[in-house]
Amino acid sequence: MKVEIKFFATLRLYLGVASLTLNLDKPIIVDELINILVEKFNDKKVREYLVEGKKIKTGTMILINGKNILHINGLNTVVEEGEISIFPPAGGG
Repeated sequence: MKVEIKFFATLRLYLGVASLTLNLDKPIIVDELINILVEKFNDKKVREYLVEGKKIKTGTMILINGKNILHINGLNTVVEEGEISIFPPAGGG
């Protein structure tokens, strides 16, 4: 299963890449995907950037094929083939 992960805003700047393509052998959930990103970038701060405890950090938005995982099953949402967009919490005003 092929997924393209797109990073936005400060997360894109932090990671230094706009997107990443992964080929997954089996279905996984978003929480596992975040662990894969931690390994891929060798940076535990990726998890801290997006997750607080066992929930998505307030202000973070993760879309799977345009659907917000907060309206599906949160971190337990099954990753589907296609496009995943990750928007970190925004600041400013």
